[in-house]
Amino acid sequence: MDNLECTDGEDGLNFHCNLCDSEVVHSMTKILLCGLATASVDSTTGDIFKSPSAVAVAMKSELAEYLIQRSMMLVREAVDGGEDHSEQLIKASTMPTEFLSDLIDDFVASKRNLLSHVSGFLSSESRLNKIKDFIQKMEKENFWALDERDTTGGTILKCIDMKCIFHCPERFDTQDKLAEHRSLCRFRIVNCRNDGCLASFSDNRTEKHDSVCPFKVLPCEQLCQQHVMRCEMDMHCASVCPMKLINCPFYQVGCETAFPQCVLDKHCSELLQTHLLYILQLITRQDASVNDMNQRLQLLEKAQSLNELAGALDVRTLTLTTKEQEAKIKKLERDLKVQEAKLKKLENEFKSGKV
Repeated sequence: MDNLECTDGEDGLNFHCNLCDSEVVHSMTKILLCGLATASVDSTTGDIFKSPSAVAVAMKSELAEYLIQRSMMLVREAVDGGEDHSEQLIKASTMPTEFLSDLIDDFVASKRNLLSHVSGFLSSESRLNKIKDFIQKMEKENFWALDERDTTGGTILKCIDMKCIFHCPERFDTQDKLAEHRSLCRFRIVNCRNDGCLASFSDNRTEKHDSVCPFKVLPCEQLCQQHVMRCEMDMHCASVCPMKLINCPFYQVGCETAFPQCVLDKHCSELLQTHLLYILQLITRQDASVNDMNQRLQLLEKAQSLNELAGALDVRTLTLTTKEQEAKIKKLERDLKVQEAKLKKLENEFKSGKV
């Protein structure tokens, strides 16, 4: 994509810039890779003599040619005033990756073999796994380079980008002028200027990248005097930042003030009497609480003594009652013995004839 392009033109402007937005080209190339894997898998389903790898090279050329021709045909018909493709042109000019996905879906559908349709293979989990595995294999082999060296994505983008949103349309009459322009073109590849960041992108993406770059050094969000990398900001603010909000050390005794930790000494010095008053009030409350607890303890001890005394009285009463009953039983036993003696005496007198 960085090679100088020269074509014969009637106006003498034969040197084209044609640099493209590298992020869009990268996204389009990933879509191309996925489409190629899908078409290769679907076209060889159930074929014991062919594998996706065996048809991938030829399929890549066919896919690239199909996409370029369809794109050029769409633009040509729009220019010639043929069929109404306004919706497609709008999508192509503003959402080129989605437009490319639509074209690839059409291509893939044309490559599905009969067995794929009959067996229901298209909706199976096995198909998706095979496609995923084949994509990973092609990525390892760098089969379809995901960078600006591959021209398929760039060629399609330049063809459908009629509003020149994603590529540069500038042309020049000499190679030197083209080279000078490319050194300043908004689509030239630049490196991130933030130390530690290895990202590269088209110059038109610089502001967007800078707004999220984790290595960007920024003023502290809590307005301390330090500058911190974006990726370390949260840790800085939560730990070492002198402007980190903390509670007063006397928070538990009544001072509910929160302030930056850098003014802790000043706060404690200025509110020394207030903090002492809080402590005195706490001690007073604790003393009152201790006295209240002592009184409660004494009441509990008295209650326990009364319970024990009541228990003792109950035992004594029961003992006396028991003794009275035992005495009555003994008296009855004695009376019974007396009656038994009298009865025995009468029996003896009867036997002796005295009665």
